[in-house]
Amino acid sequence: MGVIVHWVRKLALFTGLALIATPALADKLTFDHRLVPALKAVLDGSDAGMVDYNSSNPKNVVDLIAVRGKSAKDWTEALVVIARTPQGKVLTAADWVGELQRDAQAKCVSTFTEIARDEMSVTYERRSAGCPSGYPPIALYRAVGSKRSLFLLAVLVKDDMGEIERGQWLALMSSAHIE
Repeated sequence: MGVIVHWVRKLALFTGLALIATPALADKLTFDHRLVPALKAVLDGSDAGMVDYNSSNPKNVVDLIAVRGKSAKDWTEALVVIARTPQGKVLTAADWVGELQRDAQAKCVSTFTEIARDEMSVTYERRSAGCPSGYPPIALYRAVGSKRSLFLLAVLVKDDMGEIERGQWLALMSSAHIE
C-alpha cells in the first residue's frame, strides 16, 4: 500500500507541475529539471510539502519548489515557476524583466547582470543588499514569452550560491523553451 501512496503523490506532484505551464494558455514551458541534481532529488522525493502550487489566479499561476530548506514555506533556495498571461504594460519577456527589476529596486539596492537575450527570452542575475528580512539577496531569472503567454523561471537564494550550482541553474534555464 505504501508504494501505491508514494506513486499517487508523485503523480499528483508532476500533474501540478505540468499544469503550471497551461493555465488557460495555449503554450507550455518545458525545461530539463535533471540538470540540477538538488531539484531532481526534491522532485523524485515524496515530500509534497516541498512544493507550493498556487493557481488561484489563472492569469498568473505560481509554483514554488523548495530545493534547500524544510518546506515550500521555509526554504533557503527555491525554484519559482510562473505562467502569466501577457496584458497591460507587460506583453513580452523584456517587459516583464523591466517590471521585475523595478520591483527589486523598490525593495533594496540591486544590481542586474544580463546573461543572455534573444527575441523571446531574457536571462539575468540579481544581487541585492540591504533587503528586508526574507527577501532573497541572490536570484537568477529567465523570462520567456510568446504572443499568448509568458513564463518565468526564478531561482531565489537566501544565503549563497556556489559556482557549480549557478552553472547547473543556468543550464536548466537555457534548456527552457515554449512548446
